[in-house]
Amino acid sequence: MNTVRSLVLMTLLLLLLPSALRAEEAEPELSRPGQDIVWLKLEDGLDMARLSYTAQKGRDFSRRIIIRALRFDTERFDFRLFSSRWEDAGVPTMREWAERKNLTAAINASMYLKDGQTSTGYMRNGERTNNGRIVSRYGAFFVAGPRERDLPRAAVLDRDADDWEHLLPRYDIVVQNFRLMGPEGAQLWPEHGPEHAIAAIAEDMNGRILFLHCPDPASVHDFVEALGAHKELNINSAMYVEGGSEASLLLRLPGQFRLWNGMSPASYMFSSRGDAIPLPNILGVVRR
Repeated sequence: MNTVRSLVLMTLLLLLLPSALRAEEAEPELSRPGQDIVWLKLEDGLDMARLSYTAQKGRDFSRRIIIRALRFDTERFDFRLFSSRWEDAGVPTMREWAERKNLTAAINASMYLKDGQTSTGYMRNGERTNNGRIVSRYGAFFVAGPRERDLPRAAVLDRDADDWEHLLPRYDIVVQNFRLMGPEGAQLWPEHGPEHAIAAIAEDMNGRILFLHCPDPASVHDFVEALGAHKELNINSAMYVEGGSEASLLLRLPGQFRLWNGMSPASYMFSSRGDAIPLPNILGVVRR
């Protein structure tokens, strides 16, 4: 009986091994400032990188943070906005969203209010509105689903640089939140701000969309400095979407599933809720 049981366990391990190896292959080498970014091609139009940055916190103390970046070619991928307000099944987790909507990747769409559903900034998908109020202190918009052929398929608009009032009605998907940086990557955030995990969305100079996730507690100032230290990212504009343990990034490919949550600043540990965190509003990615 013991021999049979051992054989069964060995067979299961052998069956699981290829999946484990594929999951490891999804993690590219760390790229450090001043070096070429190592992009791992996951499939046509989808690349992944891991960026390392050391933030100096004092004369004798520094902290290294790691940022994962998923980069999407908008000729091969489309973006979808989902809100539990428009669903009849409570507030799903990121994993549940991905499985129900058959998503390739996903990230938080925005921060939300105490009611657990309403975005803190303007949010609309077609004729469905989650929050219809433009927030004056939020300086960025993510837009996708153009209503006209000559518009980019997705973009991150800077409120000070783009004609956003004219552009927003020309897109089906609009999400508003904090602008991460000024023109040419200018720093906008105080040096000693609160530290927490961060999720963000960016657009590069070639019109590709990046989902960015830092699980380590970091100030937004240090997060922006880290992005600026990796010049090859070639970021045109970027928008903050969530912080803390709720900040999540998902990758779902044939044979592998990856979900990254934020760490807790107090204990410097991953949230014990893991992928059980309910997320009311997410941005998903689907193949065209």
